[in-house]
Amino acid sequence: MYINFNYLKHFDLVFHVLAYLKVDNASNLYSEEYIKKTAIEKQYFKYDIIPRINLLQDYYNNNFERLLLINFLPFYSKDFNELKNIYRTCNSFTKDDIKYFIDPFIEILENESVFYFDYWEKMHKDNKYIKNTVEENFKNRFKKYKCIFDYYKKKPSVVFSYSITNNGRGFGMDKLFSAVIRFPKDDEEINYSFIQLLHEYTHQFTDNLLGANINMKDGSHNLSEKIVILTDYYLIKILDNELINTYLKMFLNNKDMTENEILEILNIDEKMVIDIKKLIDEIIWNKLR
Repeated sequence: MYINFNYLKHFDLVFHVLAYLKVDNASNLYSEEYIKKTAIEKQYFKYDIIPRINLLQDYYNNNFERLLLINFLPFYSKDFNELKNIYRTCNSFTKDDIKYFIDPFIEILENESVFYFDYWEKMHKDNKYIKNTVEENFKNRFKKYKCIFDYYKKKPSVVFSYSITNNGRGFGMDKLFSAVIRFPKDDEEINYSFIQLLHEYTHQFTDNLLGANINMKDGSHNLSEKIVILTDYYLIKILDNELINTYLKMFLNNKDMTENEILEILNIDEKMVIDIKKLIDEIIWNKLR
């Protein structure tokens, strides 16, 4: 099975900057740990991102449902210049969005890139010796989940990031399930990064079960997260049971839960649970057909 692995510094630049932006919902990538770690590398870099990004915080949060696209538009870009043009010309943004957020956000990206692109190259070089090991590990894991990609007739695409914190970002494209996840540096991180990757892929087909646009304000995003957690529980239990304890610990903070306990915690409507199980059966049956 062909798998597309990418390491793209203009992607990472966006998530590097978003690590400084406090967001008041579950998409938040703000990380004090990352900021402190990076500050050591930036001690001789004169540009101070923090007061600039803080000025954008309120506008971003107040207009999140439109501006969240800054997380996903990088998937359409091949390099930094193309990304800047996509940001400036995206029809989903209003004139005020461009004036009060997009233009100053791009200015921050440009200034921060002076430091970050060299820093990224250093990290990429430092990780070159484990890169092949990580990719081979992921290839072997993907074999267990081949039925998903066969069923949807899509291939997996991975952008490994050195800067993304907390969450990944998934984006469905023509013939691809695509996602950005943290580059793992040891066996434990490989488990968590792969589970996060599966989570981002699963969103791209289970979100359709809700039959509505998903957003933060009406609770549909929270429900979509629960649906993915349950769907991946069933998939992992059937296809990759050795990973189930790690999975439960990661998402439910308890590796020894029964299915009934999981259903009680997630509190998903019974009809939706039936729809999820039906979908799982179809995917697995397609594998065995």
